[in-house]
This record gives sequence, structure tokens and C-alpha cells, in this order.
Amino acid sequence: MMQAQINRYLDMYHDIMTFGAVITPRGLDCREIGDLQLIVDPQYPFMTFLHRNYLVEYFKHEMMWKLTADKYNKSIQKYARMWEDVINPDGTYNSNYGQFFFGPGYNVWDVVTELIRDPDSRKAVIPMLNVSHTAPHVVDTVCTEAVGFRVRSGKLDCSVHMRSSDVVFGLATDIPTFSFLYRLVLGLLQSNMPLVLGTITITAMSSHIYSRHYEMVQKILDDPTYDPIGMPYCDFPEAMRIIASRGKKDVLMNAGPLGRFLCA
Repeated sequence: MMQAQINRYLDMYHDIMTFGAVITPRGLDCREIGDLQLIVDPQYPFMTFLHRNYLVEYFKHEMMWKLTADKYNKSIQKYARMWEDVINPDGTYNSNYGQFFFGPGYNVWDVVTELIRDPDSRKAVIPMLNVSHTAPHVVDTVCTEAVGFRVRSGKLDCSVHMRSSDVVFGLATDIPTFSFLYRLVLGLLQSNMPLVLGTITITAMSSHIYSRHYEMVQKILDDPTYDPIGMPYCDFPEAMRIIASRGKKDVLMNAGPLGRFLCA
């Protein structure tokens, strides 16, 4: 199963580099494929290839930031300089996905409630991109349009629709973010129904690789050495504590293996 996931990551890189159209958004060269789909096994959420050198510690910081569900929270600036450049004029971050997952609106609780009410439902969807994100003054436009869940034949599947996916920088953290949310939904549902692991299918209107990453991606394709770093799962009480933590370490440390994983 691990090799199958490695191959899906490599096929995505290969296809964009080989068949992607060259475009120049904002004067930056990149190669792009439209409507590309990537299937992810939730057990292998990190694109930890030797030549990618992805920092799982960064994902942990960003996920704890997202758990705050606070679009005004600027603490993420300590962990990546680029966040200073994409803050909106009103001091908000639309990319704090926690505001959609755990804040007001149709959120993770509504998804779980809907699937318990109707396991065959096709309405268990968290909407994210909205018209306020597309105004001319907005700097930080949400890349993900929606995240949906469905139960079929005792299996929990997740579908993600994105408008834009930088498959080197952005997607490397988006996949574990969706995988973390998947674990929360799975944990909350399993007290009501037995479920087995499904997949996360990501469909992006634009999947692209910027020219500054061409050399890195080619090295990955030439030497696909992969470090399979795992992410724990959680049960119902642990998922409840994680969501209620609002990113606070003292609460997460008492929220089972998944909560402690974020703090490690």
C-alpha cells in the first residue's frame, strides 16, 4: 500500500513536469495541469521524499494554528516568513482552515451529524471558498473550495476540491491537514458506526509546479527515496478534546496519541 501511494505522488510530479502547460501567473514561470486528481491513502499523508526535505514539525505548528479557528491569529508568522506577505489588509488569514472546519457555519460537527442522520448522505460538505475571498483587495485567497465526506459500504471517503494547488509547497501541508481532519471525522463517527479507512481524493482546477522547484522535483523523480512518517488516529473522546483544545498544548497533551503527535 505504501508503494502505491509513493507511485501516485511520483506520477503527479511526472505528469505535471512532462505534460504541464507553461504559464506565467504574476510573472512566475510554472507548469500546470488542469483538473488533475490525486488519490491519497490517509496512512501516508506526508510527501517526505529525501530531496523534498519536508519538515513535519512545520505541519504541526500550522495544524495547531488552524485548531485556533481564528483568522486574526498571527502566530503562524513565527514559523514561515511567507505569512507576513500574504496577510489581508484587515489583518486576517483566510488560509486558517480551522475557521471553516471548527468555526461558525457548516463545520465538522454538521458533517458528523449529517452522516449519523443519513449514512448515505451527499451533503456532508464543509464549504470554504466564498465570494469575500475573491475581492480585489484580498491577498490571502483560500485555495480549497470544499471538503466533503461520504460513507459507502462501511468505508469513510473524503473528497477535496481545490481551485489552485502548488504541489510542492502548498499541497505538502494541505494533504496532512486534510488527513488530520479525516481522522477527527473518523473518530467522531466510529462511536456510532463501524468504519474502515477509505481514501482522500483531491481534485484541483490548477495543479502546478513553479520553475524554482523544477530541479528539486527532478531529483525526487530520479531518486524517490521516501520516509514513511505516520500520523496517529483518534477515538471519539480524543477527537472532542482536540477540537476543544483550540490549539493549546496542555489540552492536546491529554488528547491521546494524535494530540500528543502535534506537540512532539
